[in-house]
Formats: sequence, structure tokens, C-alpha cells
Amino acid sequence: MSGGDNNLGSVLVLDSDREQARQVARLLGQQKWTSVLSFTQDMALRSLKHNRFHLLLVDAYADNQNMVAQIDFLKSQMKDTPLAVMGHVWGGKKGTTVLDQAKAAGADFLLAKPIHPDRLKTMLAETHRYHRERRTEVHVMVVDPDVQLRTFIGMTLQQVGYKVSVADNMEDVFFDHNLGMIDIVLTAILIPGIGGVEGIAQIRKDHPHVRLAAMSEGINDKIGAMHVLAAAREAGAEELLPKPFVMPELLSLIGRLSRDKIQARAAEAAATPQPAK
Repeated sequence: MSGGDNNLGSVLVLDSDREQARQVARLLGQQKWTSVLSFTQDMALRSLKHNRFHLLLVDAYADNQNMVAQIDFLKSQMKDTPLAVMGHVWGGKKGTTVLDQAKAAGADFLLAKPIHPDRLKTMLAETHRYHRERRTEVHVMVVDPDVQLRTFIGMTLQQVGYKVSVADNMEDVFFDHNLGMIDIVLTAILIPGIGGVEGIAQIRKDHPHVRLAAMSEGINDKIGAMHVLAAAREAGAEELLPKPFVMPELLSLIGRLSRDKIQARAAEAAATPQPAK
């Protein structure tokens, strides 16, 4: 398997050209995605049988055959894994290209060769969106240096049906978690390192699908909690929660964000063009 720590997802690559497959793996690694390489369809099927992947990326011509003709079969073996076809944009019969044919055959994503890092990054972001749209639970990230508080918040949210991840600080959020699969971030503001305000601004910039909520106590008698939270609002926080708070207040806040998130997810899915059949 190619890739490193803190990966954002996993891709099964099917390409008979070993050097080309390794180049794809290097490009995926640069995007912090891990990859498993297969050079024949049988190798790919064995990997699919024993592992779960976020994406199957198939060369249009692999294993001495046109893989477009195998799309239906491959998708039947993949459960919830989307399929992407990569190929050169050359004209074919009646002016169509192999990627046009792949789209008509039901490929979820298309990737033109030579592969440009920006196009690959866009496809991987679309892969995250594909999985978000099909999740039924809402995933909340809780960020607070107080281990007892974040653990208690996490346990409470889990008890009412949320999927929860926790982090001590923003560095952990950015380097140890996959924000592409997070729906809501609830973060303290007064935290070491990258502060909550800076973290909120960065998440808003890089992951606009994430809903943001800030919680904080005051700094002193003159600078109260709402003064601190005002900076979070300016950075992009949609909900503010002064500390100390009671759990019904927290659950109400997360409930508002999750209802909005579910509605937005449904609208996003409705607006996404479906592959031509």
C-alpha cells in the first residue's frame, strides 16, 4: 500500500502499466490518499473482496481489454465504492472518446490523462461528497483541550445518535482527521497552538461543507465569553455557545446544525448530475 499517516482516503488502482500505476500512486500520496495497486482485474477483485476502499480508479484499457465494457460487472462487486475511469481524451467512433463511453456505461467519475494534480484533487473531493451524500448519520468533531469535557460531550452526542470524533487541538484536527467526512465541528476558542478562531477560518476556507460552532468561556471580568465568541462569528462560526453551558443547550445547537446539514445534503444530492445510462 502506498501512502502515509493521516490519509484522507484509500483508492484501489487498476492499471496494467506498472510504472503508470506507480505514478498514479505518487500523485494520490501527494493528496494524502493511500493506494493499493492491482495490475489485472483478478488482482483488483481479490482486493475488493478483502478490503474496503473509498474509490476504484480503473484505466480505460487494462488487463488486455477495454475496461469500459466491465463497468457494470465491477460495480456489482464494489458495494458502496464509486468507480472512476481514467483515459486519454482521444476521438473514437462518431467523435466520442473513451471517457464519454465510460460515462454512458455508468462510471461515477472521469479522469483525463495525462493526470493533472488539480483535476485529481477535484475528483477526490467529489469522492468525499459521494460518500457524504450516502451517509445517514451526522458526523460531529469536538475540539477542546479539556479531556473530561470533550469526552463527556462526545458520549452525550453518541447517545443521541451522532457519530463523533474528538481532538485536543486544531493541529490534531488538520493532521489526524479527515475533514472531508466531517459534517459539524464544535470547537473551543481558547486552545493552544492554532487557536479556535484561526482554525475556524481555515476550515471555512478549505472545507466549506462543514458547519461550524464555537464554544468559549471569558478571559477575565472585562472580556466575557460573548466578546471572545464574536471573533469566532467573524471567522465563520454559525453557532455560538458560551461556557459554562448545560447539555440541552448543546444538543439544541447541534440539532439546528444537523437539520440544516441534512437538508443541504439532500439539496446537494438532487443537484448532482447522474451518470448517463
